[in-house]
Amino acid sequence: MFEPSAQITSLLTAISVKESAAAGMRAMMHREQEFPSPTQARLTGIALDPYGRAYADEVLDATWADEQRQQELLNAEHLNRDVIIGSGFHAATYAAVRVLSGHPKPLVLERTGRVGGTFAMTTRPVFHLNSRNRAGSAGLAGDQGTSPNYLPGAPIQAANVSMTEYQTNTDMAFVIRLALAQFADVVPHATVLSVNEGDPGVEVEIEGRTSLPAGRVIDARGLGDPAGQDVANGTTILTYPQFMHRMAGMWPLRGVRRVAVIGGGDSARCAVESCLGLAPQPFMAAAALDQVQRIDWYAEDLPRTCDQWRDDSRSRYQGIGRYLRPDRFGVRRLTVLPRRAQPVALPGVGLIDGRTYDLVVVCTGNQETTIGGLGLGDFYEYTTADGTVVAREHYELPAFRVGPHARLPFTARERTDGIADIAANAVSMFRTASKTAALAATLPAVTLT
Repeated sequence: MFEPSAQITSLLTAISVKESAAAGMRAMMHREQEFPSPTQARLTGIALDPYGRAYADEVLDATWADEQRQQELLNAEHLNRDVIIGSGFHAATYAAVRVLSGHPKPLVLERTGRVGGTFAMTTRPVFHLNSRNRAGSAGLAGDQGTSPNYLPGAPIQAANVSMTEYQTNTDMAFVIRLALAQFADVVPHATVLSVNEGDPGVEVEIEGRTSLPAGRVIDARGLGDPAGQDVANGTTILTYPQFMHRMAGMWPLRGVRRVAVIGGGDSARCAVESCLGLAPQPFMAAAALDQVQRIDWYAEDLPRTCDQWRDDSRSRYQGIGRYLRPDRFGVRRLTVLPRRAQPVALPGVGLIDGRTYDLVVVCTGNQETTIGGLGLGDFYEYTTADGTVVAREHYELPAFRVGPHARLPFTARERTDGIADIAANAVSMFRTASKTAALAATLPAVTLT
């Protein structure tokens, strides 16, 4: 069992002296012997107490934001350790497994001020994880009798945080952030512009900062930026992240009666759930006042009736199906329109095919963020000794792509198990978690000096 890092120790100390935040931690110590370590018991108690978790997030953010600490990390010698681009699920997985395998802590570069990736895009719960909450060890997305919501090596797991069938994004975000606090050094507001050949290793160019020499780069940027950001105006037409930020605010659906959702993937489904009231409860939203009356869902190849939906859609989204039929008053809140849509922003409304909407949510996928030297065409498939593709390796630089960003092919086993039958699993974080962990466990040490 690992010893708590200096940052985790500091976090526990800060919470212990704040009366309002320490109740959960103190209570869980009565069950300390049921946990692998006292540290895990304390962290679980903090995670289960809303006040404790909120204060823990504040402490973590303040530590990572300290400018002097950032400069010390960027000025330190990094030729014998990894630099990770991105601070999400796969960055935390790689860092945890790497350190537990006996290697130095990696340096994590996050371009925004919020560490934790997509799951941490908001501090309030706004969407549910796709896989059921089950205790156990690492596994694949789907109902395989395993635990998909598992971050290898993390101080605590999402299953420790919530007993709900489908956990919220912030449950996993807290696990990710604790893993990074334990196993990595993190610098937020560090936008990587390019990665070039160094002497030795590589040179990482960071916007507004001195170039950083590194021994190896792990590119864990996730899916990229919203493809619809060019048509979004931030008010009546929103990208999925913009919509999730809105749902985390006060009265997010105030005055919203008619909504259009564009796209048929998981992001669109989460947006539809939010409008139907199936997502985590919005902050200060009164059902009598803040209820969307009609949702037009513009997406090709989606089931259009309740029966078709229940036959074709996986269990995580089954609740949407009942809204595809009229209720007992003959009102149908959700309609699937099987065609593409291009919204136009008008004063106070969004326009699609002559129909006006109070709000349009564009969920049309993601596009890769450009970093010089790290284009997808510069990488080839990297396999472990058993022939499994676990990442992509750069042709010339000591650099690897991991997670959904790597666009890894389905394995023969995944095709046999039916994992490949669900197109969304191609970029599933939980399908690729074990692959990122395998890369971290098997890569040789960086030795450039």
